[in-house]
Amino acid sequence: MSLTSAISNALSGLGATSLGAEIVSSNLSNASNAAYAKREVSLVSNLNGGVQVTGIQRHRDAAVQASLNAQSAQVAAAEVRTHALAAVDAAVGTVGDSGSLTTALDDMQSTLISAAAQPESDVRLKQVLYAAEDLAARFNAVGDATQAERLSADYSVARDVETVNEVLSQIEKLNKQIISTKENGRGAATLSDQRDQAIATLSELIPVRTLERDNGSVALVSRGGQVLLDGKAVTLEFTPVQGMDEAMTLDSGALSGILIVGGDGDDISNRLIGGQIAATLQVRDSLMPQASDELAAERQSMLDATAFDGAGLFTEGDGVLSVREQLSADPWRLRDGFTPTSPGYVANAGFLDTLAAGTESISDSLGNYVSKQSAQLLRAEMSETSANARHTALQEAAASEGVDSDAELQSLLMIEKLYTANARVISVVDEMMDTLMRMT
Repeated sequence: MSLTSAISNALSGLGATSLGAEIVSSNLSNASNAAYAKREVSLVSNLNGGVQVTGIQRHRDAAVQASLNAQSAQVAAAEVRTHALAAVDAAVGTVGDSGSLTTALDDMQSTLISAAAQPESDVRLKQVLYAAEDLAARFNAVGDATQAERLSADYSVARDVETVNEVLSQIEKLNKQIISTKENGRGAATLSDQRDQAIATLSELIPVRTLERDNGSVALVSRGGQVLLDGKAVTLEFTPVQGMDEAMTLDSGALSGILIVGGDGDDISNRLIGGQIAATLQVRDSLMPQASDELAAERQSMLDATAFDGAGLFTEGDGVLSVREQLSADPWRLRDGFTPTSPGYVANAGFLDTLAAGTESISDSLGNYVSKQSAQLLRAEMSETSANARHTALQEAAASEGVDSDAELQSLLMIEKLYTANARVISVVDEMMDTLMRMT
């Protein structure tokens, strides 16, 4: 080997080890960065000796990352459902707890029994009305909570759609930058890290499958088959409402679906399977309407059970329960009914016994309704806990393939030795050339 070749080989070694030290330094400084993929210098031997850097390789298990993204979507969806059900359950209350529907019903039953025992007491009759107003308020609070969660879900979808559009635009730009960087022969590891992080953010809202393209870009397709990005990102459109009531539904056209700007006008919501947006739409269009229907059934049972003398203790309009105004003006009608024009025999319990029996007849039904709401919330919480446990396990699996600080330090020691060895070769060749020059 000539001295020139020896210097050339040593210089290539110095360049490779210098880059290797830089990469190890980058790995160590990002050891705690979950969005960072470990780097490694790729080398090949030259035919005439020495080494050549062919690139910088990112180490990231695409399958593990895809599973982690999918699980993140499940966690986000579970949290959305649990939050909505918890709000309704808080309004319904728990059987036996103060402030619950069942406790309010028990209180009204107690006042009815007390009034029936002493029907001439105006105080006890008014106590019945106070308890009835409290029970109506509890029913209305549950209805309000249900519609508030639907309205909140509608707003949330609007915000999430804006985020999706921003992230898709970011990924489109990163795709272009990666293509350009690779065409110019430079590494795109940092850009790839940023793109992976953006895809992870998107996947919480809309789970996507990532399709690698030959030029280094990626295409994104939802689990339901909707292409969100392939060269050009789509722009989603959603129109939130200003208020919400039980009659407003997607089918009636009162609520918005998710559309593609410039598309055919079809609602693509059913193609955005899984994730936070799908769960939020489920809350708005399915979960809370079901809760409204169940509440309406209990409300109707209450109206039927407290009907007397051709009218009833309560009236209902637009899902709002209230005590009949005639009773508030003339409490004695709880005892005598709506037909008389003046109070009757005050010692006669009259309709009070009828009302007490009526409320007793629906206590089991209302108790079952309250228990059902609590059980539904419990199932949602268990599902969220399970989703979080799987997510944690996948995070640990993803972290295990990340930067190992001990291994990187060992690599750094090896790089130092190689650098020293190559530097020594150059030093020795320099000494040899000086010796030769003095001999001439």
